[in-house]
Amino acid sequence: MPIVEVPGARLSYDVAGDPAHPAIVFVHAGVATRAMWDPQFHDLARDHFVIRYDTRGYGESPGQDVEFADRHDLVAVLDAAGAAKATFVGCSRGGRIALDAALDRPARVSGLVTIGSTPGGADQDGATELELEMLAAIKAASDSGDVDTLVRTEVAYWDLGPTREVDDVDPEFLQRAIELNVGAAHWDFAGLDQPLDPPAIARLHEIAVPALVVVGELDVTEAKLGYELLLEGLPHAEGLRFPDSAHLPSVERAEQFTSELRAWLGAHSL
Repeated sequence: MPIVEVPGARLSYDVAGDPAHPAIVFVHAGVATRAMWDPQFHDLARDHFVIRYDTRGYGESPGQDVEFADRHDLVAVLDAAGAAKATFVGCSRGGRIALDAALDRPARVSGLVTIGSTPGGADQDGATELELEMLAAIKAASDSGDVDTLVRTEVAYWDLGPTREVDDVDPEFLQRAIELNVGAAHWDFAGLDQPLDPPAIARLHEIAVPALVVVGELDVTEAKLGYELLLEGLPHAEGLRFPDSAHLPSVERAEQFTSELRAWLGAHSL
């Protein structure tokens, strides 16, 4: 497992495929690790140079209590992997990181895919009463250090979506969602990410590469509003909605997502 040393952290990453092929870098969600990309990582390595990493403070990338910028870490991983540019694929906060990196280093991005993401600086209002109750439960579990309850409530809110119960999802997906959340183990990370200034919400028009904006119909309101913002603000965006998934369609509907991603990449010669 290769590691890149950055100020205040050690970032673990994986590569697969031929470096001469078009590069893709996957950035995971806040409720997961780089392992969430297992299906896409192995499939796309057949004809792409594929990179994935654990973001600072998550999984196998320990980080210290220092100021940093997630967008800079993404570029550091690209440098370590030897990729001059890549298609950035990010889920949730991973999509925000990808957006920020695309704006900060436009020469390094050839295409952009976001899943359930909201651009930095966007208004976070609009949550339903049920969502506010679930968010309060997540905060209470976090504040009390109750990791078991924290995992359960985060999985219920993000991975299942507020309108579904445990019995509504495939047991294998539920188990995988729990494993990914436990593996993230980010709750005691105290590093402070320095946001892009001005934020992405005011600069989406600057992103000139092809973009695919993805959302699950069962996702939280924040993600669905983010989908609309990105679809409207990115100049070359296409939308893709998954009617039977919430925050992690690339995990819950992995075969369909990989097929759709491949088709989009091919259509744009990426």
